[in-house]
Amino acid sequence: MNLQREIDEVFERKAFERPLFYSYLGGLRFSLSEKGTAIEQFLLALQKARCICEDIFPEEGSLVVCLRVRSGANPFAHRPVLAELRAAGIKIPSNHSRWRNPIHPDDWFNEHEEEHWANVAFHAPLSLLQNFLWCALAKDFGDIRPRPFCDIYFFNLNLQVMAFPYDDRGMDVVGPNRTALAQLYQKHQRFLLTHDRPVMDEVFGVQEPHCR
Repeated sequence: MNLQREIDEVFERKAFERPLFYSYLGGLRFSLSEKGTAIEQFLLALQKARCICEDIFPEEGSLVVCLRVRSGANPFAHRPVLAELRAAGIKIPSNHSRWRNPIHPDDWFNEHEEEHWANVAFHAPLSLLQNFLWCALAKDFGDIRPRPFCDIYFFNLNLQVMAFPYDDRGMDVVGPNRTALAQLYQKHQRFLLTHDRPVMDEVFGVQEPHCR
């Protein structure tokens, strides 16, 4: 199993570029949290993200998850991340793909310590979708646990669509399957991010309601 190769081939080596919506043109950007208390924002973001992702990962579909962590010289730095994942009921299976991507020196936290992105990708049961979404959205909420500090990417390689909840505020959905993206655009228009709505409307079109 080489999930890195599959992800690179399907998503043209753009899956981990940031910001994803602007790097992989022709995608969707959804607004998640709104005003309210921290717990209200978090729960609404979780509800919206799950609603959208359930259409990307139907029961008969497949779910590939990639955990992406900033890594330096300390070999034990990821232990807290693994502990938080276990608390969320998530265990990395033995059959997984691992690889590293260098981080440009200008983006290192410490100019004297080389850094890279550590990636772990694996197949996961759809029953854990909400657990993964919880972890992806909780990273900016200090009082909500479990809270593994890592980026989490979701892939349906068969459908050729991926989702990236970049924080509680929003989620990017991209891929070469324009038909699937158009269906998501039509079904979840109320969740589309207003700021980027003109770009999405230009790609997928706006269907005006019929007069009766």
